[in-house]
Amino acid sequence: MAVSTSTETVTVLRLAGDIGISDMDVLLRSMTDLVLGNQNKVVLNFRQVKHVSLNAISKLAERNQRFKALGGEIKLVGLIPYVANLFKLVGAYSNFDVAFDEDEAVARFDS
Repeated sequence: MAVSTSTETVTVLRLAGDIGISDMDVLLRSMTDLVLGNQNKVVLNFRQVKHVSLNAISKLAERNQRFKALGGEIKLVGLIPYVANLFKLVGAYSNFDVAFDEDEAVARFDS
């Protein structure tokens, strides 16, 4: 589901397919490991994602609040209109910084 690349301070995860609640649980466990490793700046690339369950989006929004409390954040890139509308439907879209591409999202962490 995810391919990871990282800089010294930012981790980029590229997601693909449909993301259900169990997939999100796996992703959140991976992000917990990142936080434990002092990596609390994450970019999630949704360009290859066709659907995300509403419950999964809610869990991700909760995790973003925790990251922010730790001085980090989860940024989103590549949301197709359908997936963006799912984030809006559950009221989570405005909780995220949504960038056009990975480079822009990574650069926003530095600004």
